[in-house]
Amino acid sequence: MQRFPSQLLRTNVRRGAILVLAAVLMVVLLGFVALTVDSGFIQLTRTQLQCAADAAALSGAMELSGTDDPALVRTNANREIVKTAAMYRAGDKASVTINPNADITYGKLVWNGASQTYSIQWGLDATPYNVVKVRAMRTISSGGDNRLPLFFAPAIGSQNADVGAEAIATFQPRDIMVVLDFSGSMNDDSCLGAISKLGRTAVESNLQTMWTQLGSPVYGNLAFTPKHATLKGRTASGTIPHIEVNYKRTSVVVTSTIALQTVKLQFSNGATQTISGLSGLVGTITGTGSNANQAITNCWVISGSNASLSSGNQGEQFDFTLTNLKSALGLTSPYPYPGGSWDEYILEVQKSTNNIKAAGYRDMYGYLTWIEYLQMRRYSSADTPDLWKTSEQPVGVMKDAVGEFTDYLVEMEAEDYVGLSIYTHTNSTGAILEHGLSKNLDQIKTTTQHRQAGHYKPGTNISAGMSLARNELVQHARPRSSRLMVLMTDGVANEPGDSATAMAAVITEANLAKTNKIKILTISLGAGADTSLMQQVADITGGVHFNVPGGSSIAAVQSQLDTVFREIANSRTLKLISDR
Repeated sequence: MQRFPSQLLRTNVRRGAILVLAAVLMVVLLGFVALTVDSGFIQLTRTQLQCAADAAALSGAMELSGTDDPALVRTNANREIVKTAAMYRAGDKASVTINPNADITYGKLVWNGASQTYSIQWGLDATPYNVVKVRAMRTISSGGDNRLPLFFAPAIGSQNADVGAEAIATFQPRDIMVVLDFSGSMNDDSCLGAISKLGRTAVESNLQTMWTQLGSPVYGNLAFTPKHATLKGRTASGTIPHIEVNYKRTSVVVTSTIALQTVKLQFSNGATQTISGLSGLVGTITGTGSNANQAITNCWVISGSNASLSSGNQGEQFDFTLTNLKSALGLTSPYPYPGGSWDEYILEVQKSTNNIKAAGYRDMYGYLTWIEYLQMRRYSSADTPDLWKTSEQPVGVMKDAVGEFTDYLVEMEAEDYVGLSIYTHTNSTGAILEHGLSKNLDQIKTTTQHRQAGHYKPGTNISAGMSLARNELVQHARPRSSRLMVLMTDGVANEPGDSATAMAAVITEANLAKTNKIKILTISLGAGADTSLMQQVADITGGVHFNVPGGSSIAAVQSQLDTVFREIANSRTLKLISDR
């Protein structure tokens, strides 16, 4: 069909309009492309900077310390922050640069008990530092223009972009329940039974220290080094002598001011034997034949003209009864503590089977064997309230380590709260919550120091102590805090019920702790501890088991235990937080 000039004109006009529209759309399209590409580049760089800031803040937080000088802390943390950030790429640059003066801020995270919230105090004076803020920036600064160059945006008049990220890292505050073993066996290393592993000198020296710590009390004519009791006869008068008999159970040492003549012995089996033809002022007399090694209960001594002093002209009589031995030792005053007696002490020293006998001190009386008696028979606070003052072992090194632990936490000012549970206890629960979670760490140290081995009762009810600690954490732990239980034992669980029941109860408690997100750090102290059970408890809760095997000097055990508690104090979970 033939076109007229007017139709051709309209067609050309439409073609021109489409070209103009296409050109405009191309510009818009290119703008969108530039925006998309550059926006993606900006977002990628921002993500890279955020990763760098997060990692740098965490590495800096690892260097924070409440015990070091703040200037040293900043130096160490700045070094790690700069080094860590440099490992990350940021857009077109191979590493992120941190300016310590402009990009790093230190502060202190504080818990407000009234409002139940945390707040951050920023500034160089907010010490000790437990929080650090790191900025990773691509911007204009005193060091020059570090902005991110763009690809297409310069075409529309925007050549660079300010991009940045920041991160705040801190120690996650911890709520810690310490569960301690104050069972009767916690004095084993300060008893005579420990001679075989620690040596006589170490054990006996510690027993003397314990007597000194009690105030070096004086009772009767006892001395620290044990001695056999000596019964004294009547005063010398003319031809009647003064006689003393040192009683050694199967023998007697007789001393007279006039030459000895005859000694008659009576034994625990009822038999008697007369030893005649003696001479001299001193003689050691013992049974012979069938009476050899028999315990002597009585003796009669003839010396000078004293034959008529007892019936049958047998001489002066000495009876080794409890009453006479107590009198010979001068132990006639009331016993000094609520539990026990001088009679019980003497009977303990006379036993045929115990640590005193094994150490060679049977029938020997002195403060050494008395302190042994207190630890073996009258260890509780109800019986001997002052034993907490002494260096009973291993409870002594445990108390000192807990003291170091709380002192260190106080010094660090890291907002940790600590509570104390002790097993066992005389009530039906088998344990006692001495202190709930609190920032008052001094009370934990003080209470621990004032407890002694077998303080309440001798059994080892580990699960009861764990249960009280778990309930305290569930009910009173702060929000966002890390829940931690520190469990220590020197033996095997034996309550409630038998050992199998007691061990099963411990595992049940470990699983309940896991359910409530409580990590348990376990400490096995000494060769008698159930290390397998303690390892299992730690494994169940994702904790750590520390083994302090003992068998070495008290100082060595102290060092090992101090190291464990210091490691626990320093084992903090780092966390990224917001200050909003």
